Amino acid sequence: MVRHVYYYAVMLITLVMMIGGMIAAAVNVVSLVNPTPYYMSFEDYKQNQHYEDEGEKEREHLSEEQLLANYERYQTEEVERDQGYTVNQLLYSGFWVFIPLPFFVLARRQLKRQEKE
Repeated sequence: MVRHVYYYAVMLITLVMMIGGMIAAAVNVVSLVNPTPYYMSFEDYKQNQHYEDEGEKEREHLSEEQLLANYERYQTEEVERDQGYTVNQLLYSGFWVFIPLPFFVLARRQLKRQEKE
């Protein structure tokens, strides 16, 4: 009786882990297909470029076109960084599915063996 409860507990815990991993994987796939990165507005970016710290030398003043080109590069880098993070999280959530799977299968086999005896 105790073994049955143990195997059912193992199966429940691993099943919950796998379901959580599948949900996280689905969320990450949606983030890859339809990314919604957040980055600052162009006005905030311009203000940030003109900000001076006490220890910093005065920054050179860039033209509007140079600032816009830098801002577009910043946006592209943010999207790429966000995609890299999402792929990384997708791999982690895959581990939450595939690592508990053998434990679930083994517990299920042991339970079936005990039920036959």
